[in-house]
Amino acid sequence: MGIFEAIEEVVRGGQITLAGDEGSILATVREAVESGRSETFYLSRAQADAIKVWYWTPRRINEAGMEPVSTEERARIESELGVSCTPPAYSNTLVCECGGTYGAFEFLQQGIREHGKDMVEAIFALKDTSVIRVNPNNSAICAKCNRRMLRSHYYDYRNYGCCAAL
Repeated sequence: MGIFEAIEEVVRGGQITLAGDEGSILATVREAVESGRSETFYLSRAQADAIKVWYWTPRRINEAGMEPVSTEERARIESELGVSCTPPAYSNTLVCECGGTYGAFEFLQQGIREHGKDMVEAIFALKDTSVIRVNPNNSAICAKCNRRMLRSHYYDYRNYGCCAAL
């Protein structure tokens, strides 16, 4: 499939394709974050890295409780979920009222439950593209009691991450 056929397929599905110079694309993502709109951007690795440098300041990392996903949790993701979780990978961990925790493992487990393993694997298999979810509106669901958690889960993987107006 050629580039214009791929673009037409995306547009036919009700989505938009945006092209512009580097500064315009990055400004569009930043404006979406700051406005609170929920959008998903498919960016080059360099564009996503520029957004991550702008967004994940030490203050935001601290506020969100972001930490590197441990070697043990990455191994659990790979062995129990069958998804390769290569570094760098960062996540915050939420604690539910029932005592259950929600971190990288539970996030990917919920993603598989809601979207299918093929979709999760396809995101992690992207080689030249990064997916940035801006102000995602999905809820963290406790795997132990199935309760919606009231705090937001934040994540940043090699080619899949989020940015939100904290």
